[in-house]
Order: sequence, then C-alpha cells, then structure tokens
Amino acid sequence: QRRSNPTCHCEERSNEAIPTEILKLNGIATPRFASGLAMTLVLIFALCTLNSSKARAQTVSLSIWPPLLEVQMIPGKTVIQAYQLTNNSDSFLEVTPKIFPFTPQGEKGEINISSKFKVQSSKLDFFSFASGEQFDRPFSLKPQETKQIVLKISLPKDNPEKDYYFTLLFSTIIKDEVGEKSKTDSITQIGANILLTAAYDEKPLLLGRIKNFSAPKISDSFSAVEFNVVLENFGKTFWKPFGKIEVVGILKQKGEIKLLEQNILETSSRKLDIGKYKPSLPIGPFKARLEFSLNEANGEPKLSQEIVFWYLPWKLLTILLLTVLII
Repeated sequence: QRRSNPTCHCEERSNEAIPTEILKLNGIATPRFASGLAMTLVLIFALCTLNSSKARAQTVSLSIWPPLLEVQMIPGKTVIQAYQLTNNSDSFLEVTPKIFPFTPQGEKGEINISSKFKVQSSKLDFFSFASGEQFDRPFSLKPQETKQIVLKISLPKDNPEKDYYFTLLFSTIIKDEVGEKSKTDSITQIGANILLTAAYDEKPLLLGRIKNFSAPKISDSFSAVEFNVVLENFGKTFWKPFGKIEVVGILKQKGEIKLLEQNILETSSRKLDIGKYKPSLPIGPFKARLEFSLNEANGEPKLSQEIVFWYLPWKLLTILLLTVLII
C-alpha cells in the first residue's frame, strides 16, 4: 500500500493523505493508517564556489518532482516511482545520482543524512533505476531539459517490518556547450526524501503521545496567544496528526486552529507549527482543547488534552496604575 501519485505504480494498497520534508496527557493509539503521496518540498540545498568571471555569470537551477515519497509496502513486493528531474538553467549539467539514509534530528523536522551509506554495498540494497541510470555514475542534462527518472524499490521477502528513511540525491557539475566540464568547482545538490514503511498489516500499529501542550498562563488582551504543541512517536511507523485546537472563553468566545498534518517519524518528537490565536473579545479565562487522531481524519481513538489560560489587559492596567501613582 502506498500514498498515491499518478506517476507511481506499485503492488500495494492506495488511499489519500496530505504531504516533507516536522505535541501533557499521555496516550497510546492504534488508528488507521492513511496512505497517499505527500508532495511537500523537503530538501533543496546548494554549495557553489566559482573560480572565474565566466563561472560567476552561470546559474545552476535543478528541480525534482515529487520532492517527497511516502509508501507502505509488503516485504517481497516492488514499487515503481517516476521522478521528473529538470535542468532549469542555460548550462549543460553532469548529474550523479546517490542515495543515503537519514534519521530525524531535533523537534523542528530536521533530518540528519548519513553520507557513509553506499547502496551498492549495503544489506538494504532496495533501490535501482528502471530507466537505466546507475548510482554514482553521472549522466548529462541539456539546458532546459526534463528527464524522467524511474526508481525501483524492491523489498526482500524476509525484510523486517519497520520504517526506512532515505534521501535520493542528485549532484551536478556545470559543463560547457560541447559537454566538457567547465573550469569551476561549482556543485549543486538537490534531494527527494523517501519515507518507506515495510509492513504486512494494512494498518500497522501506530503509537503516539502528547509530549507538551502549553500556552502562557496570562496573555495581554492586546496580543495573540501562541500555543506550544510537541507530539511524540514512540512506535516504528511514521504518522501525521489529524485534528485541531478548540478555544472557548467564559463569555462564549469560540475559535479553532487546524493542525498541520506534519510527519512525525519513528522514535522522534516534533514541534508543530501552530499559528497565533486572538479571540474577538480577549478578556477572562479561556479553555483550549487539543484533539487529534493518528494518520486519519475522524479516526479512532483520539488523543486529547486541555489547558486553561487568561486574557487580561495587564499592560494597560500597569500604565494606568503608574499614572495614578505619579499623579
């Protein structure tokens, strides 16, 4: 089963989920596993050093689509995924494909790519190209050319059931009009992340908890409140939160903030990007309730937690009090 895309063919299930590449009540949940191809830009980085005036005038622009592949597959099966690699520059490019594993790092969705990994010599040799390319062997891209790269993922039948995370990386070197390397050491790298779940069960076990849900105890009535939400995945399969924060005031003020469906990778925590909130009448006590399911909208069971905070015009009251004391 996989997260679907029109260019992707596989021998698995298919359903839809949103795209990335990044939450104090403790709870454990095993909700449904929604699959779909998430198309969120996860990794683009460039390292450029130009040694001549001609090289300084050159611009390297390489793009890849989709930038993120999310797939669940049964060991012993094969997945085919087509990528579109485009040279958006006016230079000939020499492109070398590589693939490296990565691990989650920190609570902001960062990743740590292991450059020591070599697909050809690894026991995790899942990957090959159905379109003829080979890892660590360069190929050429003409100016403004788009090339379809077809990645084949094959899991051995006895492969352990768990998550595997990889970055498919393309490194480029500028070439001149006749295909020779230019006299520069200009290198650009672009990557597409792969989140691979090996599982026999259509709905693998998902485990999560709310690590932190908080807000300032007292917020000024002229300011917006900012919630801190950190979710923890202590299982072996990544998931996304589907839910919201509902806010209710003592004077019946109501509002809600929809959670971004950001991937929480295995055995990691992630701080969600939560927008600031300010009610139409910011005065008095408010109750905020965080509630979400794992990987499926309206799925069961749900994790939830409530907190209470106050809106008071304390800055204005401070100014008035100082004014009275001065007078």
